[in-house]
Amino acid sequence: MPAASWNEIVRLAGPLFEQGLQPDRSDLLEIAFTGDFSDDVIDAIDSLDGKPIPSLDELRTRLAAKGVLAD
Repeated sequence: MPAASWNEIVRLAGPLFEQGLQPDRSDLLEIAFTGDFSDDVIDAIDSLDGKPIPSLDELRTRLAAKGVLAD
């Protein structure tokens, strides 16, 4: 199964958390589809549930638990 680069996930989601936002799956997917992100990143984000994500660390925990991170 292909996996997403954590650095690419940070590039996608980091600015939202820096603004104090708590994005959910749909927020992140919208950015992924409109930005220059790989299919692996889109698939990783798509694996999330719809609950808001309070931090970048929590995002990493959720993605790692699903086994969709390459690093």
